[in-house]
Amino acid sequence: MNVFFELGSIFVLGFIGGAIPGPILTSAFTETVRKGFIKSLEVILFAAISEIIVASLIMLILFDLHISQSIFYAISFIGAIVLIWMATEIWKIKKLNDKGKIFDFKKIFLLTIFNGPLWIFWSTICVPQAYVLSKKITGGQILFLILFELGWFASTLLLTFSFSRFRPLLIKEGIMSKVFKTFAAILILFAIRLVMDSYSFFVK
Repeated sequence: MNVFFELGSIFVLGFIGGAIPGPILTSAFTETVRKGFIKSLEVILFAAISEIIVASLIMLILFDLHISQSIFYAISFIGAIVLIWMATEIWKIKKLNDKGKIFDFKKIFLLTIFNGPLWIFWSTICVPQAYVLSKKITGGQILFLILFELGWFASTLLLTFSFSRFRPLLIKEGIMSKVFKTFAAILILFAIRLVMDSYSFFVK
C-alpha cells in the first residue's frame, strides 16, 4: 500500500510541476492563441520529449557523479538568452495566418536543456526520490521518470485546454497584438529572473 501511495505522489509531483507558470506553459498558451489548441499539442509534446531527455541525462550523471549546483546556475545564463530570442519572435507576430514556426523542437529543446532551475529541481528533488524508489523496485528510476512526466503532461494539457476556451476573445482585433506582447514580456521576465537568481548565487 505504501508503494502505491509513493507512486501516486510522484504523479502528483509531476502534475504540480506542470502547473507552475514558466516558459513552456507560456509557449503553449501563445501557440494556442496563434493556431488553436490542437497545434499547441505540438509544443507540449516537444517539451515533454525535451524534459525526458534532460531528466534522463541528469539521472544518468547524478547516479554516478556529484555535480556542483554552480554548473546549473551557469547554464541559466544561456537559457535567458534563448528566452529573449523566443520573446522577440513572439513580439513580432502581426497576424494569426503567420505561417512562421516559432516553437520548433530545436528551440524548445534549447529552452529546456539550458533551464538551470529544471536541472536544480531534478537534481535536488527528483533524483533523490528516484534513487530511493530504485532501491525498492527494480528500474524504479525509470518508473519515477514515467510517472512524473505523465503528471506533468496531464497538468500542462489541462491548463492549455482550459486556456484555449478563451481563444475567441483573445484573437479579437485590438486584443490579439496586446496578448502576444504580454506573452513576450512574460518570457523576458522569466529570463530576467534566471539571470538574477544565477547572479545572486555567484555573488553571495
